[in-house]
Amino acid sequence: MLNTRMVVVPVALAVGLTSCVVAVAPVPGSEKVRLTRNASEVSTCSAVGNVRTNASGSSARTEFRNMVVGLDGNIGVVTSGPTWAPVEGIAYRCP
Repeated sequence: MLNTRMVVVPVALAVGLTSCVVAVAPVPGSEKVRLTRNASEVSTCSAVGNVRTNASGSSARTEFRNMVVGLDGNIGVVTSGPTWAPVEGIAYRCP
């Protein structure tokens, strides 16, 4: 019984840790999305929706841009988190 635990616990831990590492692939057009914290940059634009990411680090930036594209936006104003790892924001469509 003890031998089974010695094998099962490390294997379960390894599977759990590797399943947490998920890369977010950019969608077409996301490379054109501009991120900013300056709301004055979107004064002539239309808000198209709110954005909230579940990722972190560079995956958060990619996920945020993907969500802006999904809302038909081209600029994302980051309201929470740094622009390199945004957590929340607003997607805008600018001319």
